[in-house]
Amino acid sequence: MKKTRQLQNDLISDIDQPTGNEHFTYKERQFAGPSYQKLSNFLEQQNTDVVKDTNDYYQIIHNSFLLELMKQSICISCKSIWNGDMSVAQREGLYCSLVFTCHCSNEIKINTSKQCPKTSQRDINIRSAIGANFAGIGHQGLVKLCGVLNVPPPIDDDHFSRTITRILPVFESHKLNSMKNAIEEACGESNKRKLTVSGDGTWQKRGFSSLHGVVAIMSTCSSAKVHIR
Repeated sequence: MKKTRQLQNDLISDIDQPTGNEHFTYKERQFAGPSYQKLSNFLEQQNTDVVKDTNDYYQIIHNSFLLELMKQSICISCKSIWNGDMSVAQREGLYCSLVFTCHCSNEIKINTSKQCPKTSQRDINIRSAIGANFAGIGHQGLVKLCGVLNVPPPIDDDHFSRTITRILPVFESHKLNSMKNAIEEACGESNKRKLTVSGDGTWQKRGFSSLHGVVAIMSTCSSAKVHIR
């Protein structure tokens, strides 16, 4: 449990961390899906700060529009309309460090993703790994998606696997907590510990060789469900 909470603080929250461009926060947005909401509720139950900020999300923008935006600004060095070029100083998967260099040699550096507290990993790379698993496409599917979107490739397969392994205890803890709450809710509504339930299951691929499956169990007296993966 201690290890799980440590990973939760490292990868999900920025509790006791100063606010700034380099720190990752987990914040609620109106269009977020049910998986996000479940995780947010879990963090609130663990007394972890969930800060609301409507600007805390990513935009996909073409490089040419970034240059167009810069050309409408004034260089703080030469005091003229900015005129220069953009380059990539560092890239790690979907994260990169951009450098805008004016003709007067003045440089502006920005990062495209925050760094998770107490780790060297970038927020966007962790999110992309989680998203690829939630969508069921894995690393190869994520590579194809990035290619179609004309964005840089994600982190390599080895780093992708290590990322999933590192964050797995957090999601395992949330899964067990969610199922426990569903059971307690059903028992509370029926006023007894012995429940009548119905269930159904499926597996990841056709045939009987799949190592991954899912079972949904629902109490007959409650809408609460228990998902076992």
